Amino acid sequence: MNILLPPNSLLFWSTLLAMSAMLVAALWLAPWRQLAASQSRQHVFFAAIIALSLLWLLHVRVQGIFAFHPMLITVITMVFGLSLALLIGVCALVLLEFYQLAVRHVQLDWHGAWQAFDLRSIPVDFCVGIAVPAAWAWCVLWLVNGWKFKNPFTYFLGVGFFGAMVGCLLMGSSAWLLFTLTNSLAHQIVVEEYFFVFFLMTFPEGFINGTIATALTVLAPDLVKTYRDDWFLKD
Repeated sequence: MNILLPPNSLLFWSTLLAMSAMLVAALWLAPWRQLAASQSRQHVFFAAIIALSLLWLLHVRVQGIFAFHPMLITVITMVFGLSLALLIGVCALVLLEFYQLAVRHVQLDWHGAWQAFDLRSIPVDFCVGIAVPAAWAWCVLWLVNGWKFKNPFTYFLGVGFFGAMVGCLLMGSSAWLLFTLTNSLAHQIVVEEYFFVFFLMTFPEGFINGTIATALTVLAPDLVKTYRDDWFLKD
């Protein structure tokens, strides 16, 4: 989910501060040495940024205030871990704005496209659409890794499918709470009226995340940072 209506000052500054703190922590804690040591992992890292931003161009607009689309942050967290998932998400959001600039140029002209170019929505989009599902996926991974029941399907289905479905609902709930606390009435009203869209998004979000997570874990388990062969496959 992305917001199309620019946020008010309270919403913008509060989410900007939260985003800044999370990104500083992510930059500090990210496994840069492991990423630098694997060229294939670097390729997947940059491919994920490009793929997410292109996917997010395919959206449904609601009242000119929100754009709904699958986020796929759950599988990104499963593959890269929480820190890199946050960094991939913010990079994809910035790249998305430049893609939209090119789209507006086709629809309008360069002057109109640059006038509509606005990065103020990125902190809100990051906190609601990136941080919330990524943090939830990390919590589910922690729970699954702590279970005594050892089966790869608890990883595929528990995190990739059902985890992504619940994360979608948490995204909608956190958006409503954030808009309520920051007195963003236009955003809050639309979220309340169209909250059913988050329920409609749960299955496609879960299916896409679960399918990609399963395929990567089966075909390229070394690329999936959070998957543990020694835990899920041992007797």
